[in-house]
Parts: sequence; structure tokens; C-alpha cells
Amino acid sequence: MTALERLRHLMQPSSMGTFIDWDDIAVAYGTRFPSDYRNFLSVYGSGEIDGMLAVFAPSVDPHAPSRHTSRLPADVLDLPEVNEWNEPLHAELYSPADIMVWGETAEADVLGWITSNHEPGTWPVAVYTHGGEWTVYDCTMTEFLLQLLTGEFDGNPTGLTRLYGKGSAEFTTG
Repeated sequence: MTALERLRHLMQPSSMGTFIDWDDIAVAYGTRFPSDYRNFLSVYGSGEIDGMLAVFAPSVDPHAPSRHTSRLPADVLDLPEVNEWNEPLHAELYSPADIMVWGETAEADVLGWITSNHEPGTWPVAVYTHGGEWTVYDCTMTEFLLQLLTGEFDGNPTGLTRLYGKGSAEFTTG
């Protein structure tokens, strides 16, 4: 059973998902996106988990009214604290400029992938806890969400104490 199938048992979609022209998105972003993320958006769409964790969709519209999947903005990359990593080796291997943000939490945690590898299926998830540092998780986006809800991480990877290990959640499109 895939992570998405397991996730569907814990969190029912509230709609039919979102149709995205992934070829147009790949051209606009200069990269393809991981298949588990594309599948997640086709089932759930963009929206929020229990109103606490937002999952973004990519957009080719620069004037899109809502948040969308994107690189970290230049003004954020200029902040010295954005280059703090919990593992010294990760500071040598990765750069915040390589992070593609796919979500955020109500606690201002940033959720993204490290896109330095050209194969999107191998992109690890990176989480920046508000006021903290980046932590790297060697899993897909859907595996991350599943492990967050089931409490399978060694510790809570975000500031969301009410969502970690909750076991089930409500997804609302937005």
C-alpha cells in the first residue's frame, strides 16, 4: 500500500482534487515535480489539513491570489538564519536556494523539497521550524504527511503539537 493510499484512510479528500497541466508546470518551473505530489494534488488539491498545515499547488499565474509552490524568495535567502541546518553535513550539502516550498504550518514552519538532485522522486523533504533551522527528512511529501499524522517520526518535525500523531485529519480545499 502506498503512502497516499494509507493517507486516504486517515484523511478523506473534501473534493475531486485539482487538474494541473504538469507539462506546462514543468516548463514554467524548469523542473518536473515528484509523482507522489502530483498524485496527492489530483486526489486532494491544494488546501489545509485541520486548518493547521497548508499544502500548495504550483501555478503558472504570477498573480495567483493564493500561496503556491515556489522557491524561497530572494529577500528570505538574504537572511543569515535561513542557512541554519540541524546537521552540519547538511549545511555543506544543501543550500536554501535549492528548496522548493510546497507547504507551511500555522506555526510558521516551512515545508519543502531540496531539489539539488535532478530526479524529483529522490528529493528529500526539508522543514524549517519557525525561529530554528532546517531539518532534512529522507522521505516523499506524502510519506512525510503520513508519518506526521501517525507519529512515526522520532520526534515532532514541526511546531504542530495538535497534528503530530493525531491519527486522522480533515482536509479542506482552499
